[in-house]
Amino acid sequence: MLTRNQIFDAISTNNQFDLLIIGGGATGSGIALDAISRGYKVLLVEKADFASGTSSKSTKLVHGGVRYLEQAVKNLDKGQFKLVYEALHERAIFLKLAPHLSRPLPIFTPLYKFWEKPYYRIGLKLYDWLAGKTNIGKSKAVNNKEALQWFPTLNSKSLKGGVVYFDGQFDDARMNITMLKTAAQHGALLLNYAPLTALIHEQNKLVGATIKDSFTDKQYTIRAKGIINATGPFVDSIRLLDDPNTKPMLTVSSGAHVIIKQKICPDDKGFLIPNTEDGRVLFMLPWNNSTLVGTTDQPAKIEFNPTASTDDINYIVKHLTHYFNLNLGPEDILSSWSGLRPLVSNPDSATTATISRDHVLLQSSKGLLTITGGKWTTYRLMAEDTINAAIKTFKLPQADCITKQIKLSGANGYTTDLPEKLTKKFKLDMDIAIHLAKAYGANAWDILQKNSVAALNRLHPDYPYIEAEVSYAITSEYAQRASDILCRRTRMAFLNKSAAQSASKKVIEIMTKELNWDENRIVWEQAHWADIF
Repeated sequence: MLTRNQIFDAISTNNQFDLLIIGGGATGSGIALDAISRGYKVLLVEKADFASGTSSKSTKLVHGGVRYLEQAVKNLDKGQFKLVYEALHERAIFLKLAPHLSRPLPIFTPLYKFWEKPYYRIGLKLYDWLAGKTNIGKSKAVNNKEALQWFPTLNSKSLKGGVVYFDGQFDDARMNITMLKTAAQHGALLLNYAPLTALIHEQNKLVGATIKDSFTDKQYTIRAKGIINATGPFVDSIRLLDDPNTKPMLTVSSGAHVIIKQKICPDDKGFLIPNTEDGRVLFMLPWNNSTLVGTTDQPAKIEFNPTASTDDINYIVKHLTHYFNLNLGPEDILSSWSGLRPLVSNPDSATTATISRDHVLLQSSKGLLTITGGKWTTYRLMAEDTINAAIKTFKLPQADCITKQIKLSGANGYTTDLPEKLTKKFKLDMDIAIHLAKAYGANAWDILQKNSVAALNRLHPDYPYIEAEVSYAITSEYAQRASDILCRRTRMAFLNKSAAQSASKKVIEIMTKELNWDENRIVWEQAHWADIF
């Protein structure tokens, strides 16, 4: 893998690309992998760290959209049926391409009224049917006894059993980084902390851009046959650089999540809270030996680093304690975060009725291709649609999409018994071996073989992250700041912000040695390690 300096040297020597992709989240990363695997010359730039926005702040579900299916049936909405069908089939591809980072997860929904059981059973059978041969598990009815065995603190008053259906679970930030590593292995050039500063037009057509290295402030000019705007909630700001008179196409809502101290879910079961006061659902999921609960859906302003508000957290806790016999206080919230969910509307429409949760492609008169909307589950399909459009828009040589067959970095050589092999070879604690296998797949061997015994030390006694991961994140995963490692290469800050604060000293110490930081940078990192979180 090229170093950051080598990439800047490369674009200084030859700044001509087939495609410049702006945005290093799920959408941009998927597009980079699709484009480079078709043989195009690709540069991707991201203004902060990869996955530092919405793409690391999801509910961690690879889902077909069971609640969208309910709306599709109620409204006889053919478009919603199509969304669910596509997502269910992409779900199966997702699990196949990244078996180390994802898994099928049964999700239980409690029922408290007699009519609900046949209603949900019929709906979930339709969900299974739409998945067809790609279904990852059959839904079923569950009685009270089984439900309470799984969730002993569940409110049993008036409980009428429940239903179980299957979706997938994954680690979003790790998935994002792994997609980028795979794209780099195919030849893509990738830069984080390289914000776009201007778009270049010639004869009213878009021909390039200038970017800046955030650490040196040096500017670079890029020429490209095509530029793709994949900046999620920020697509309108890039569209305005292309055309100051463009109409906005986005509104956003915030999706907040919390990590609670109590381990309520068994490791192999999720829980869906089917009824909130505003008609939404909440998920409670096992995640890295913790309990993740979310998400809210509140109107929000577009900002770079949103946080979960007190109202968001109270909303989640209120509904959680309605369904479970729990006494939760502020001390039980180990971490919280909020991500922006882009809601797309037609900029030429006079009404907001065109707001969509599907992905939308839009080409400007000057040639900027914008992709936004969608969800993690369909990242691969979004990328395929985008590059198919780019071929026509930018007159690129025809090449077919092959990403259904490209296993992501670490998948080849990954087996379910990898933790046992790692433990035997390196005398690891089992929780560390399980973490390394799930986070890196077969790449775990590289992390362990290239480091000393001391590098196997934990960054925090309560979590399985080790010192060797810090060095690996720098050399193989583009980490430039302590927050990159504590928030996204590992997930410690998302799991327990206090633990991440404790571990930050060791992370900064290792990064100082690896990256030759001076005293000013050390002090700055100590104060700002959680900025992008």
